Amino acid sequence: MNVLSDSHTHAAGAVYLLSPYRVSPRLVRAVATVKEAAAVCNTELGFLESTVGAALAAAARELRGADDRVAADAVPLDAFQGGAGTSINMAVNEWIAVRASERVGTTATIDPHTDVNRHQSTNDVMPTALRLLMHDGLSDLERACEELQGRLQSGETAYEQVLKPGRTQLREAVATTVGREFAAWSHAIGRDRWRCYKARERIREVNLGGTAIGTGVGAPRSYVLGVSRVLQRLVSHPITRAEHLGEATSNYDTIVEAMEAPRSVAVNLRRVAGDIRILASGPRGGIGELNIPAPLEGSSIMAGKRNPVVPEAVIQVAERILTNDALVSRLASMSELELNAFFPAIAHTVDESLQMALGAVRSLAEYLPGVVPDRGRCARNVEVGYSDAVALLPFVGYGHVGRLQAAALAEERSIREYLEAHSLLAREDADALFHPRHMVGLGYDEELCAAIDGRSGPALRAHAEGLRAQTKEDR
Repeated sequence: MNVLSDSHTHAAGAVYLLSPYRVSPRLVRAVATVKEAAAVCNTELGFLESTVGAALAAAARELRGADDRVAADAVPLDAFQGGAGTSINMAVNEWIAVRASERVGTTATIDPHTDVNRHQSTNDVMPTALRLLMHDGLSDLERACEELQGRLQSGETAYEQVLKPGRTQLREAVATTVGREFAAWSHAIGRDRWRCYKARERIREVNLGGTAIGTGVGAPRSYVLGVSRVLQRLVSHPITRAEHLGEATSNYDTIVEAMEAPRSVAVNLRRVAGDIRILASGPRGGIGELNIPAPLEGSSIMAGKRNPVVPEAVIQVAERILTNDALVSRLASMSELELNAFFPAIAHTVDESLQMALGAVRSLAEYLPGVVPDRGRCARNVEVGYSDAVALLPFVGYGHVGRLQAAALAEERSIREYLEAHSLLAREDADALFHPRHMVGLGYDEELCAAIDGRSGPALRAHAEGLRAQTKEDR
């Protein structure tokens, strides 16, 4: 639909030429939802003639269900603008007025201010619309996190017996399993699901009906008390009128609080993607414990190179979301007296973060089935790194474990190979002692270790004492 040359939308398009970003079609649809609620309420209360009210509600409903292209064309404005969102509100008013006028023909003249914006203000319409947008965005993000968590849980189960070195400070530590690393990621994303659910509770209260500063001035009491109930009928989630409409108009701390969800998602995505990138490093000259998909050529010059392109993209998105979170917090703190003038930037940034988080979670979930352990590399890294030697602590103690490790290193053997070669540990005892269940089983099996100690403990300690004596002689 063409923008009329004498419209507010046309004038705003000439004034706001600041950025390459445009008003989100999701925000436009959310505003249209508020407009439909207002039209229905005003019609039911007798403040709009039924034909006009029905046309307004139908036009708003059309915009509410429009695709991104139509919604974007309805408000073809820079996302960054002054006036606390007045130009966005007026652009929607004008679009609805034109479409409603087409529906009623020559029987009535529909005005963007008098009819479409009746008993409303930008200052109650736009914050309400933002909460609708956030609720839908958080619902989508919650479902995406559920899918990602399920993929991670599948890896947890499938790889629970794949032993590998744990790492602290990027140095080999005691052994863990690939399944346990997937489990750590899964639990974090599971908490993100819960955060998305809880965040929606913080944005259920709306200030619709408060008009300019929350007093309801210019609107009849029946409308002020009734319009949020009509809005509730139109949407699929709970909506309630704020207890103090003025407070809900000027304060944005609940928006900041709800943004904890995409912020935490970003933190956890950054961690999971970073871990995959590290564990897939190499693959031959690095850690190489994870094999990763190769959706794209890795290099324009090095044929066959495979890069962790999806984790790298996810990390960049996560960094942007964290930056956006700081921006929303700063802008929210700039509410002054009865209003926050910086609604457009807040809305744009919130929407961008929700959409980027959603895209990143979905991308990682699609990528994850191709992230599989290199079982041979995991086993070799355990042996070479001696991350399983800690299993000997109950028998010989900390100092002797170090001596046994050094001796095995000198002979270029794994700790298990060294013990078996020197007849210090029977194969069946080694199988039990170095089994993944024993290595990662919430503490060592005391009964098993007592039995092994009875059979092999004296020889192990004697051998370690011999190594200590030899070391002293060498000095």
